[in-house]
Amino acid sequence: MTQSKHFDVFLSHSHTDALWVEELARRLEDEAKLHVWLDKWVLVPGGQWQQELARALDQANSCAVCIGEHTPMGWCREEMERALNRQTKDSSFRVIPVLLPGAKKEYVDNFLELRTWVDFSKNDPAYAFHLLVSGIKGQPPGRWPPH
Repeated sequence: MTQSKHFDVFLSHSHTDALWVEELARRLEDEAKLHVWLDKWVLVPGGQWQQELARALDQANSCAVCIGEHTPMGWCREEMERALNRQTKDSSFRVIPVLLPGAKKEYVDNFLELRTWVDFSKNDPAYAFHLLVSGIKGQPPGRWPPH
């Protein structure tokens, strides 16, 4: 069972994008000093992972829904729907659509597209990372590049 903890961000993603998202998670922890919930880092083998996913979404301040080259399906879609539902009850909870390299905008859910996006597929990767960190922290990104 996942210990009761606070997370800055829950990373929701398709397993086809797992390597890219894990590298992003490393950067968020190492460079931005954020506490990241990533399934393969937190879930204990043999545990009840569905309940742990739900609990982690409840313990996070934000959810980054990472969308790659394929339409989010399966548990990724379930996580996204739960995150959007939580946001309707808690306006401080942020749901951040994150387009990964190779993503297509048409893969973004109708409700998810109403949020401000972070686009690693078109933006400068350093700027996209800066936007994501700002979104996770709930802060305006300010001018770019910072001086």
